[in-house]
Amino acid sequence: MKESSLRVLLVDDDEDDYVLTRDLLSEVKGTTYETMWVSRCTEALEVICKDAYDVCLIDYRLGEETGIELLRKAMAAGCRMPMILLTGQGDREIDIEATRAGAADYLVKGEIGPQILERAIRYAIAHGRTIQT
Repeated sequence: MKESSLRVLLVDDDEDDYVLTRDLLSEVKGTTYETMWVSRCTEALEVICKDAYDVCLIDYRLGEETGIELLRKAMAAGCRMPMILLTGQGDREIDIEATRAGAADYLVKGEIGPQILERAIRYAIAHGRTIQT
């Protein structure tokens, strides 16, 4: 079976979380993930809107701004890259708010393993393609 390759943008103000996410993705069989890390919202919005990545993983806590605020700005700017919100703790209200803001999924960092992350990315990309056609 041919190995596929995906470009993933991670927006997180914590480099340790970037490393953990990158390492999780490296454990996925059958897909190679090229990950880019952005730590600031202003830079992230520019990169997201260039649509050079297959999917974007956005942390909920981004310093003075939240991932949901970044999602809203990206959607308002016409960015259509599939985006998944990551958070340190589960919260149904944030989950619902993220989905309403345009997130394809909502994942709790402590509950994510390689298979769960791979599945969420795969589903988000497939859902994004469905919406665009």
